Amino acid sequence: MKSLLAFCLLLASCQTPTSKPAEVNPPEANDAQRRLPTQPAATSQPAATAANSQLSSGDPVVDGILDRLDARGREIKGLSADLVYRHITTIPVDAEQKKFGSLLFARGEPNASFLIHFTRLVADGVVTKNEEIYAFDGRWYIERKDAESLKTVLRREICRAGERMDPFELGKGPFPLPFGQKREEILRQFEVSLSAWREGDPKDSKHLHCIPRKDSRMAEEYNRVEFYVDPILELPVKIVTERRVDEVRVEVEFNNVKLDAAPALSRFKVETPAGYRETIEPLDDKPVVDLTPEKDLPAGKRAKE
Repeated sequence: MKSLLAFCLLLASCQTPTSKPAEVNPPEANDAQRRLPTQPAATSQPAATAANSQLSSGDPVVDGILDRLDARGREIKGLSADLVYRHITTIPVDAEQKKFGSLLFARGEPNASFLIHFTRLVADGVVTKNEEIYAFDGRWYIERKDAESLKTVLRREICRAGERMDPFELGKGPFPLPFGQKREEILRQFEVSLSAWREGDPKDSKHLHCIPRKDSRMAEEYNRVEFYVDPILELPVKIVTERRVDEVRVEVEFNNVKLDAAPALSRFKVETPAGYRETIEPLDDKPVVDLTPEKDLPAGKRAKE
């Protein structure tokens, strides 16, 4: 599932959190950033437009789509969607795993929150119940996996209470989401072009074909990233990535997308049921591993204290 978490915009698949570029920050911000791997700047840069020095793809149609993606992302207060996640391998043999679940997002202060909940897995034609949760509540990143052999919860503190950060920035957060990405950041990382619609693409979607720029961090990880943008929602409804090291392809579809008021923060709370192995990784202390629910831990070991 690491591939899901780095992916979802660089979407790539859910990787561990990454950090902002080096800058002068208060000690609290620097501590949070040390939790996240650094991302080198791309050395091959896109052209800048003469009018406002904005980076440009060279195609005004592509630039317009990227601008609308940026603007739409900033407007969103809350969002829900059904997810279909495919993990496709070709080496050493062709194989596909498919997971079904849902996404919940809320913009909040000081930080946004998300929760992804998978409930079903299809592999080798067999459908099984598969409970997995990946969440960020504005401060803590949480994973809960309900495998029969080992039930686990991971809680990793990303920032301190009240500290502001962008957990979804392209290549710099625990789960970059498919909206709110800035045009300039995308163009720094990718050469972007518009591909023709093909049978099987989401209906009426605009297909952005993204090739990582030489020496960018994305070039180290991916051969390509594909965005399929719904012209009405002005949001991606499908994203495809192909990993460089092994050509694993990840496809994520966002179906039944609903733009709503921000959901209540209580909906992003992830409990630790009895019998789960819980690991807590606060910013300042050594990790705590316990088999008991969080509510039963000693006060000094609770994740959010």
